[in-house]
Amino acid sequence: ESYLTQDSSEFCKVLVRRSVHRDYLYVDTCAAQARKIFPNLNLVVYQKVGGEKKILRSSVMLPVDSSLFFLGVPHELHQYIAGIHDVTDLPLPKYHSGTQSEDAPLPAWLSTDKEFDIPSMIEYFGISYDGLTEEGLKADSPQVRQGVVEFDNAAYSASELASFQEKYNVPSDPLTKIVGSEETFGGPGVEASLDVQTLTGIGQRVQTWDFVFGADADFLLVTEKIMSTSGAPNVYSCSWETYENDYDEAQAEAVNNSFMKLGLAGYSFFIDSGDAGPSLASDCTTYNPQFPGTSAYTIAVGGTAVNSQDGKERGWIHSSGGFSRLIKRPAYQEQQVQHYLDTAKLPPNAGGKVYGTTGRAFPDISAIGAFEPVYANGEYEPVGGTSGSTPQFAAIITMINIQRYQNGLGPLGPLGQVFWTLKEGVGHDVTIGQNYATNRTGACGNNYLPGFQVTEGWDPVTGVGSPRWDTLLSQLKDLKAQ
Repeated sequence: ESYLTQDSSEFCKVLVRRSVHRDYLYVDTCAAQARKIFPNLNLVVYQKVGGEKKILRSSVMLPVDSSLFFLGVPHELHQYIAGIHDVTDLPLPKYHSGTQSEDAPLPAWLSTDKEFDIPSMIEYFGISYDGLTEEGLKADSPQVRQGVVEFDNAAYSASELASFQEKYNVPSDPLTKIVGSEETFGGPGVEASLDVQTLTGIGQRVQTWDFVFGADADFLLVTEKIMSTSGAPNVYSCSWETYENDYDEAQAEAVNNSFMKLGLAGYSFFIDSGDAGPSLASDCTTYNPQFPGTSAYTIAVGGTAVNSQDGKERGWIHSSGGFSRLIKRPAYQEQQVQHYLDTAKLPPNAGGKVYGTTGRAFPDISAIGAFEPVYANGEYEPVGGTSGSTPQFAAIITMINIQRYQNGLGPLGPLGQVFWTLKEGVGHDVTIGQNYATNRTGACGNNYLPGFQVTEGWDPVTGVGSPRWDTLLSQLKDLKAQ
């Protein structure tokens, strides 16, 4: 810290702030001072094509873990610094689940997927609100609250939320709090509307906070903001993600560790697994897992669909999943994952070059991914995506947290390992279906390549299964907090 501020002046100050757990330093300064801190730094202006925002970055883009040498940081400091961000690396792109692009049309046979509105979901999952008391719902405690995380300044419409709640007989209840600058919000869109309408539709009358962030998919900032916000909810739903190819090992480890701290502090962070099956990289050959769904400390949620003709629940073809190349597989996953690898018919792997099989396996769980009506921009439209399944599961856990609060027990906290080890499972073990690999940027055309099979037990499409209220409540209501 003294090295960073040694040349600070009245005209060009160096402002240093420590993270909540004092393991990250956030530095704000001018370009001239940045060049003093990093002697070899040559700054240039970058601007996204078609965008207005401009940022300063190094003229040479290098992995974070190589930047210490490149920037001229004194050698004696290297052992104390894991990496330097936002100097040699550009902001990460972010993606969100939602309606499928017209450039990647859904196969015709998917017209048999049943549409699920809020009342249908409540009935299908067997959700009961009988155990929730007014005292528990309105308590001044993070444990009885739920939060939604948005990027790109994504905004929902309060009037459309009210209309949605009225249409589906959901108790009229606006969001409790918005964390972020309302002045920077964009117009109401499908993503934020789907997230908020589903979370409040399942988690009825629950205190709901909306955390809104800017264009950069900065998950370090997300975890920092949650832990530093007084009274912040214990449960979160986030339907935005990036890809592992956007990270190097140092960046991925930093984000993974930040989610570990979030879990240890008692928070449950549900993240969509993604909507591109195993996800083709830009080479249209190798798989590119979504991140941070591959973090060992998030709860990755895949998608399912129910056939309108036979009523069977199967893996949704776009539900993303697979194996991380950056995060090690936790020990609690080993037995079930190895069983899958030994017994399932796997997609071609060209000697391990297409996808890895030794890393963290995801998703953990799943819920309905196709199709859910959302009210946005003045009209209802059916949306397919793990954006819908993620807030469904998060809301269920929030309501169980409320019942635990009423019984004097703490929040459930990090649930990834719990879901894998519940004796009765999470409710329904989905055993039929398959996902298909595609590239959501359109780089690989409209090709759908066969991906992973759905099987008994864990699989890379539906995780360990989809929720049933009674099964989860009976096993979690008295569980010792993690």
